[in-house]
Amino acid sequence: MQITRNVFTINDLNNWYEDKTLVINKDYQREGGIWVPNARTYFIDTIINEFPFPKITIRQIINLKSRKTIREIIDGQQRMMAINAFINSQYALSSVSDNFAGQKFSDLGPEQQEAFLRYEVSIDMVISATEEEVLEIFRRMNSYTLALNPPEQRHASYQGEFKWFVKDLITVYSSMLTTFNILTNKQVSRMYDADLMTELVQILLSGVVNRNKKALDKLYEKNDTAFAEKAVIKTKTEAILNYIKDDLNEVANSGYLTGYMFYSLFGALALNRYGEIKTEGDYFEELPSIGQFSTDSVLSSQKILELFSAVDREELEGQYGEFVKACSSTTQSSKHRQIRIKWLANALRNKL
Repeated sequence: MQITRNVFTINDLNNWYEDKTLVINKDYQREGGIWVPNARTYFIDTIINEFPFPKITIRQIINLKSRKTIREIIDGQQRMMAINAFINSQYALSSVSDNFAGQKFSDLGPEQQEAFLRYEVSIDMVISATEEEVLEIFRRMNSYTLALNPPEQRHASYQGEFKWFVKDLITVYSSMLTTFNILTNKQVSRMYDADLMTELVQILLSGVVNRNKKALDKLYEKNDTAFAEKAVIKTKTEAILNYIKDDLNEVANSGYLTGYMFYSLFGALALNRYGEIKTEGDYFEELPSIGQFSTDSVLSSQKILELFSAVDREELEGQYGEFVKACSSTTQSSKHRQIRIKWLANALRNKL
């Protein structure tokens, strides 16, 4: 067995596919047709915008009777099928594509079509491999794949409205999360930014609850086919995040905004401006909306930093003892989340 690394254009691959000199060996490939429209669109949009995608692995054999070179796809079946169907204008791109939604390949301009066909794909070509060696390659590729964590599993399992809503949010705000050290680059690379963003949206949709994987999965499932509240939730979420970034910049840059504290600050801002955040036992009943995020962003920042400093000094018995204790353990319980949100909401109202 020999493996060579090559680069071929999409046009080359598609010509092979249509000439049936590039085929799918169903003995070790999954059944076709499992990519839903949004996933297929995101992949095609990746090519149109000239982003890279993982290499395709192909087995090359020679048919001794016809003396033709036959290539079998070991890894890349869904990508090749999506490419071929798009080139033949068998489907239009969905709303997942920001700039090309509703367009088929035939709707693209000549320059865009040419660029698409010229796009270079990295190929591992496996030459003179036996069936056993091909199966071993396939097994090893799967065994070395990093196990998906919960947010990656959600984004692999769901391809509907809510998944792409969260994806759009992290596209805009992930840099904010890393800039303010709320998340690390490594965490963002494993989609923990999507996890945090889902929890923020959960506050607006479901209220303050215990951190629960099943509850987050439920949001994706419930809003997969249609996300009726998308426009309202988008407006509120963006307004809160922009306020933190622009008006509470001193707080954001303080180094105190861990993931759980960021969640609490988001909840406090949502409570002040929009109200009606659900909790067990109407915990926020005495904190109705004031119609604005804070009464004075400068004074509010000072009050919030006082709270954060007390946590840093572990002042369990001080003026802010209840808040400090709610930050010291089980930080993801609904009870402690509610306490932190209440204190931060009052800090934003300058009522500590």
